[in-house]
Amino acid sequence: SAFTFHFPVSPSLTETLLTLSCPAPLSALDKLFGKRLLQARHYIMSRKSWLKMVPTENCDILMTFPDMIDDHTLLWLLNQIRVGIPQVSIQVRQHKHTQTHAFFITTTFENLLRGAEQMGMHKAVKPQFGGGMRRFSCEEDNIYENIESELCFFTSQERQGIIKYWLDNLRAKQGEVLHNIHFLEGQPLIPELVARGVIHQMFPLHEQRILNQLMTSWVQAVCERQPLDDICDYFGVKISMYFAWLGFYTNSMLYPAVIGFLLWILAESDQTSQDICCVVFALFNVVWATLFLERWKRREAELAYRWGTLDTPAESLEEPRPQFRGVKRCSPITGCEEFYYPPWKRALFRWLVSLPVCLLCLCFVFLAMLLCLELQEVVMEIQELPGITRFVPKILLALTVTICDEVYKKIAYWLNDMENYRLQSAYENNLIIKMVFFEFINSYLSLFYIGFYLKDMERLKEMLATLLIFRQFLQNIKEVLQPYLYEQNKLGVFTPKVLWELLQAIVFKYGRLVLGKAQASMTSYSLLGTRGITDGQGGNPEPRRRGDLKAGFRLTEEEWDMSDSSLKQRKVSFTEKVDYQDVTTETQEGYDSLKDSPTLVEDGMDPSSIFDSCDEESFAASRSLIVSRGSHQQESKENGAISALKESDSLCLRRRNVGEGREDRKSWMDPPDEPKTVTLTQAEIESCMKRYEGTLQDYQEMFIQFGYVVLFSSAFPLAAMCALINNIIEIRSDALKLCTSLQRPFGLRVGNIGQWQTVMEAMGLIAIIVNCYLIGQCGQLQRLFPWLSPEMTIVSIVLLEHFAILLKYIIHVAIPDIPGWVAEEMAKLEYRRREAFKV
Repeated sequence: SAFTFHFPVSPSLTETLLTLSCPAPLSALDKLFGKRLLQARHYIMSRKSWLKMVPTENCDILMTFPDMIDDHTLLWLLNQIRVGIPQVSIQVRQHKHTQTHAFFITTTFENLLRGAEQMGMHKAVKPQFGGGMRRFSCEEDNIYENIESELCFFTSQERQGIIKYWLDNLRAKQGEVLHNIHFLEGQPLIPELVARGVIHQMFPLHEQRILNQLMTSWVQAVCERQPLDDICDYFGVKISMYFAWLGFYTNSMLYPAVIGFLLWILAESDQTSQDICCVVFALFNVVWATLFLERWKRREAELAYRWGTLDTPAESLEEPRPQFRGVKRCSPITGCEEFYYPPWKRALFRWLVSLPVCLLCLCFVFLAMLLCLELQEVVMEIQELPGITRFVPKILLALTVTICDEVYKKIAYWLNDMENYRLQSAYENNLIIKMVFFEFINSYLSLFYIGFYLKDMERLKEMLATLLIFRQFLQNIKEVLQPYLYEQNKLGVFTPKVLWELLQAIVFKYGRLVLGKAQASMTSYSLLGTRGITDGQGGNPEPRRRGDLKAGFRLTEEEWDMSDSSLKQRKVSFTEKVDYQDVTTETQEGYDSLKDSPTLVEDGMDPSSIFDSCDEESFAASRSLIVSRGSHQQESKENGAISALKESDSLCLRRRNVGEGREDRKSWMDPPDEPKTVTLTQAEIESCMKRYEGTLQDYQEMFIQFGYVVLFSSAFPLAAMCALINNIIEIRSDALKLCTSLQRPFGLRVGNIGQWQTVMEAMGLIAIIVNCYLIGQCGQLQRLFPWLSPEMTIVSIVLLEHFAILLKYIIHVAIPDIPGWVAEEMAKLEYRRREAFKV
């Protein structure tokens, strides 16, 4: 007898749905898709355990390259670094998983001292030499604290900053060429290669010991102060300044949150109390915003003094951006060749392209807002709908605003790149202006429309609450999940294929229950073609025989065994080429003859799992083996099946590297207890992480929230309470993101928060105008003072506005930006330094 080998075929969706409509195999399909769901979960968990990280030693900065990098480029760059920076030690390695090449860069302590002097790093001075911070000098190294300890003198962030300073100052010689890249004389090589894509990324490695400490003292310590000094030492001044500002802003938010909550309770009594609370809270928020911004400038000066950036001079000769392009000319300052871009071209692009594109984006936002508000009108007119449906258009508007933020962010970056700014500071300032302008319109346009055009305070309160809460919720989810999913996708854990199979298994698993209920009223039919079932032509089924009730209808025991085995054994089945009437008997005899076979399926196990662990190569080998044996040997089907199964068994075992005997496990086909692990280096895993994009997005998010609180506080007093709760979560979620899911950024030294201070002061001024107009527009003054005429009401609003602006200016002048004790300490330090060096 000949044997036919049936290859595994994945059933299509139509076949699966047809099979689901059959009552007979419901339990089998339940096992099938339940098994798929468990396998998908097991696959994801095994992939996570598959990635075992080994800490990378003797590496401060990692430089990775694209997959298609050629050896000539690697050797050229390696030679450039070693000749130009002999102090640097470089190792060239290839990652196991991603197969990309990387430079592992580090240096010695003596070289770090020389680099600190070259870049003008400020270090703490011993108290006997005057204390404070001073520019490092190798000739006077004995005056600095911890100079005796190589491990304590430089932080890991300072080590990486020194090496980056060397790499960024690696200059091209005259006529330097790499493939089609022509460098200018004196042009920095590394930034240009990064901008051109020759270098994929360059970033500092994390230090696991310090990260573990930060996870304990920063991320997990919710009710404790942030370790700002530790954050500064590890991430740099710019990031620590952001978290200091966020913590100060959150603490200051406690006052309007408590007062707003109390006024919200008092305002529920009657209309007069509500009007009084509205006016009082609007004036309070204007004064609070001014005090918060002025007090922050003092706190900012204290931190800058502590971190040695208060008196840091601005960069007088800033390097051009690597992305800056233009025509070549001789620099009037340095006398070297440089790129030059005429300012009139930038202005022309700004007025003819940037401005129209921004206006088109704002028009789209305005139309989307009108559609959502019109949808809300339609929903509110339908009385039969439940009350909660009136929030659906508001949530839809909040979702639209969030999507528009992401789209416009990409547009703003593109416009800013096309405007071709020479300096990084000018590039960032213009980007902030674009982002703030659009965010202001996108986030507040609907609120201005409701408050100033519709003049509906109740509706304004609901819209403000929905936008504030829903947008903050989406932002927090995105900040936590996006970097994690990016890393897992790079490492091959959460690939689209895995997620699709998991989703498919879930849909089939729970969709089966719905189809099972729907089929109760339908005529049952079977795709297996067994006896006793409707023949598909409308005929009556044959009389049912005695058997167990399985999946809702009766079959004989022989028929059930056959249909169950045929369904389960999709990958391989041995059937004899005889009439259909003998299939059941012959198949049963075949299984009876295998009772003493080592491949016998044990009691209670699924026969289809025999070949689950074999790949396609094993199936092909088994098939060729069976065909060859069938052509050369004419033995009985029992012996042929046994030998074929034995050979297939040995092939599967060799593929799976299974060495233990059957007595060590329940069955030879049991999966191994522990999945096979692959050790990856820390450098390779971090190279797959998402790059930290800077503090721009974080400040922008808080700027929008600040506007929600101060602009429309008279409409929704609980806005400050919602912002306070969100910020408590925001601090820890941003910390978790930096410590676990993102590449470590290079530390940057700044003296303040930059343009964001000016932007928020402008927001405070706009808040005065908006709140005063809302008070007069929505009728609070008319209800509190009925004797006021319309003309007197307008005059009262103008006087109130000018009074608030004058109060803001008085507070600004009365509070100095730098605390007195900081100015005195700086003077004392300068005096002590002079006296110490006179001796």
